[in-house]
Amino acid sequence: MLDLHSHVLPGVDDGAPDLEQALDMCRLALDDGVKLMAATPHWYPARDPLPVEELDRGVQWLRGKLEAAGLPLKLVPGAEVALDPDLPRLAKEKALPTINGGPYLLLECPPSTSPRLLPDLVYNLRLAGLRPILAHAERTWAGMDAWEWLGGLVEQGCLVQVTAASLIGKLGSSPKKTAEVLLGLGLVHLLASDAHSPSWRPPGLAQAAQVAEHLCGPGAAEVLTRQTPQAVLAGEEAPPAPRSAARRRLFFWRK
Repeated sequence: MLDLHSHVLPGVDDGAPDLEQALDMCRLALDDGVKLMAATPHWYPARDPLPVEELDRGVQWLRGKLEAAGLPLKLVPGAEVALDPDLPRLAKEKALPTINGGPYLLLECPPSTSPRLLPDLVYNLRLAGLRPILAHAERTWAGMDAWEWLGGLVEQGCLVQVTAASLIGKLGSSPKKTAEVLLGLGLVHLLASDAHSPSWRPPGLAQAAQVAEHLCGPGAAEVLTRQTPQAVLAGEEAPPAPRSAARRRLFFWRK
């Protein structure tokens, strides 16, 4: 499995505070069957963010520590980029930290972000050659009961990521229910851990992948944890999102 959202890079944000905990996170990921993680620390355009080159150096440094510790986990660079009206300009200047240096941008929306803020931003990011991935959608919009707007963003080229811990109920009943609804509607392209430490939201996708298989049928886990992440890393078109047969009649924006 491939995990494209984690805060494993130590001492950068609210993720791993030091090398020891970062290595522990990597061990947990490997034990769970994860072979690759993207290091995606929080990146705030308005708060003097780290340059892309410095983030890349941090990933290279951690790769060396993993090799020295005998941990065969692959790491790629990225960031969880905060919603900001300046993103299209930064995108045109090639100043945004994308996943593995490709066209996919992990976009963090603050809790309760209004859907009205997103279409123009997504449109302008697409014009700049980027494809947003909306991070932890089930937590940002937990409890919402109308999803036509998100279907419209998917039609624009957005991907949607759900947090593994939400799907297995560890982050509360509302994110879990929302994650299940989004999966059923075919609006989830990626499962990721959004891991922050060995104990608080630790790495791991296997249990959530099993839940996705139960909800959407055989092959869902393969798409959510392997095929789509591989397409993102390669900068290629992602496969269609899996969805529940019982919900397909509600997915009216795809004929």
